[in-house]
Amino acid sequence: MIYLIIMNKNKKATMLFLLTIGILIAIRLVFIFTLNLSDDEAYYWQYARHLSLSYYEHPPLVAWSNYLMMKLLGSTAYSVRMSALLFSVGDSVLVWLIADRVLKDKMKAFLSVLALNIIPAYAIGGLMMLPDAPLGFFWLLTLYFLMKVFLDGKGSYWYAAGIALGLDMLGKYHSVFLPVSALLFMIVSKEDRKWFKDVRPYIATVTALLFFSPVILWNIRHHFESLGFELVSRNPNFHISINKFFTFLGSQVGLISPLVFILLIYAIYYGFHRYSASPTGDAIQGSDKNNLQSGHAVMENLDSRLHGNDGNKGYLFLSVFAAPIILFFFAVSFVVDSKPNWALMGYIPAVILSVQLSYEIYSKRWFKKYLWTGWALALLFTMIIHIQLYYPLIPLRPVDTDLTNDLYGWNAAGKEVENAYQELSKSAPTFLFTHKYQLSSQLAFNAPGQPQVYTSNNTGDSYHDWGYNVTPSLYGWNAVYINDNSFRIDPYKHFKCKEWQELPPLNIYRYGHYARTFYIYKCYDFEGIIQP
Repeated sequence: MIYLIIMNKNKKATMLFLLTIGILIAIRLVFIFTLNLSDDEAYYWQYARHLSLSYYEHPPLVAWSNYLMMKLLGSTAYSVRMSALLFSVGDSVLVWLIADRVLKDKMKAFLSVLALNIIPAYAIGGLMMLPDAPLGFFWLLTLYFLMKVFLDGKGSYWYAAGIALGLDMLGKYHSVFLPVSALLFMIVSKEDRKWFKDVRPYIATVTALLFFSPVILWNIRHHFESLGFELVSRNPNFHISINKFFTFLGSQVGLISPLVFILLIYAIYYGFHRYSASPTGDAIQGSDKNNLQSGHAVMENLDSRLHGNDGNKGYLFLSVFAAPIILFFFAVSFVVDSKPNWALMGYIPAVILSVQLSYEIYSKRWFKKYLWTGWALALLFTMIIHIQLYYPLIPLRPVDTDLTNDLYGWNAAGKEVENAYQELSKSAPTFLFTHKYQLSSQLAFNAPGQPQVYTSNNTGDSYHDWGYNVTPSLYGWNAVYINDNSFRIDPYKHFKCKEWQELPPLNIYRYGHYARTFYIYKCYDFEGIIQP
């Protein structure tokens, strides 16, 4: 009888999980098929047009994924974002599997998946094809295989973990925190120190490095310029500043939502505390303490013993894979301008922990109010952002602070640039250029025929590796130059042409609301860049 009750509950949870995945896919397909690419997505689309072992800013997996989808579906916005959709679905499946194993409750696993997709950062991240998309999927895949090693004692999964880690390293350099966390876990968990004497973790490490070797080889060939960018060029304002810390803190609170952010941080502490409070590994999970005589509690405890691992070790596992990356980026935020998304991988295990924590103290009236308010606020944030993608519900001023405006106007601008190009090319060879990789990438994607576009910036992006930065070989050509209100400069002060002709400003509106302005110039007989 007890078994049947639990089976019915598990079946309900599984159905809810599958229904949630279906709804998420349907919603994200609408966005994927109706929205233009963001600036960074257009840039990574350019990555795919210039396949390489690695790139100036990132490892190559985002480019390789884009290339595969473009070959299958064509060079379109939805083909670029299809990989993001697949990775996001994979994220949810892996969170379900990890949560089900650690918490031993499919309803808690479902709630973990639901919570993850309510959080604004992950909800929006599921729509965009950025390096974080493959990073997140292979991060969780590595976590899943390491869970099989540490919680189930299945040493053969070290090999799979090595492959998954190698693929994650091809996604983004942040993957370095996975082996760091694994090492910390093996130190903290006494029974897992045995792995230091086992050859398989070392084979897994070598395997990961072999998968990562294209990036190593590329950096050797390019004098380690990618590492130089990550460590030096990305952080030109390297100095201690409390304002930088609070800026990063504010970005985390905004991306996660305020009350949920506090809950997740406490959940990480909770995971460490639960393990340290039960060193013998023989304690019953907290939800069981209040329901010891219930059939569900008995089955959970039986399941725990059959697996041979106490739940508290699973909590430690999640906390160890959450804390290092979050602590590191909060620490360095005092001295560098940390990006909001850098620590996001650490919050995913915290989401799972927060579900278990919520079960344990849900009976407290204050917490029940806190929990419902926190998740309602997170859902509200996510809904507002999704609406803002289409309609300027919140009229941010100045308009360039509203990043959703970056999705609009490029089709019209591309046609205007193409008309100017056709006119100029009748009298002389003509090229298209901007001074920012974001502008060059958007123009290349949206202009008719998707032409190659140059940038006048000789360092700081991949265009110089592709040979599409402005050089003396283009002197004497005609050119079309474009910028917008977000990246506005006076081209007369930066570039020399025998004659300039400025086209009327192209104003873009969304539902009657002003969104942005493009400025397009014809340059006759380009003579070079004016040095400062």
